[in-house]
Amino acid sequence: HSSVHNHWCLVKLLKRYPNLPEADQIRKKLHLSFNTANIEKELDFVQNNEYGLFEFPYGQSWLLKVAVELAEWEDSDAKIWLKNISPLAAYIAHAHKWYWRNIIPEKTVSGSHDSPSMGLAFAHDFAVTFNDEELRKIVDSTALEYYLKYGRKDLSEEPIGYDFMSGGLLVTDIMRKVLSPKKLKKWLKTYAPELIDKKRVASVMQIKKTEKHDEYEAHWDGYHLNRIWCLNGLWISLDMGKMNSDLKTSWAEHMNGMWDYAQESIGKDNYDIDHWLSSFSVFALIGYE
Repeated sequence: HSSVHNHWCLVKLLKRYPNLPEADQIRKKLHLSFNTANIEKELDFVQNNEYGLFEFPYGQSWLLKVAVELAEWEDSDAKIWLKNISPLAAYIAHAHKWYWRNIIPEKTVSGSHDSPSMGLAFAHDFAVTFNDEELRKIVDSTALEYYLKYGRKDLSEEPIGYDFMSGGLLVTDIMRKVLSPKKLKKWLKTYAPELIDKKRVASVMQIKKTEKHDEYEAHWDGYHLNRIWCLNGLWISLDMGKMNSDLKTSWAEHMNGMWDYAQESIGKDNYDIDHWLSSFSVFALIGYE
């Protein structure tokens, strides 16, 4: 799964910064990874492992994000890459349709690989980009069934264990996509009211610090980067331009603090950390623009 979101990261960076010194090297790598023969091997592996649900929903859903990024890029190579990965993306879209119709997993809020809300959010983006109305309806109805009346989530209790994402904020990331801004704000008042209360927002924005930034403790850095990308999404959907200025300032200050804290892990010549926190950093900065 980390390989998939690292490929998303390469696409995103090349798309945003086409004149990067590493641009030619990145294109060569993407040509190799996204060639027809290699994608056929990937598809065969996914179809024939774990009953066709290998790395579902986390790893599979990241591939949908790659497809979305390529589809929204006017680049000749991107068009080829998108065509080549389309069979795998189509299979994963079908897997989402089948899974959410036939499997009834625990209606959980998770900050790990089994997060339903993360998978649903990325599947929603794919459905909208590729006009897959069937997938969009399935994803949206599942999200509403799972989370519309879920009840209050105390975000200050996170992270739980070695979560590398924010389970609570991942729920807001799918709900902001299926609810109108007005309904989203109403829902947040029940689900996580502190987020939009200038007097209480600090209680759920606080950074859970540790002096250790490697091994499993690096998960908490990923957790804070994921919080940033989810909060960026909420910022867009809530139209923060119309929100209280003190609330906006608090959000910005806390998100900047999360960023500074998380970067303590990166660039220390530790591949076990850099191989995933680098792409989480890119998503935190420009995943939702």
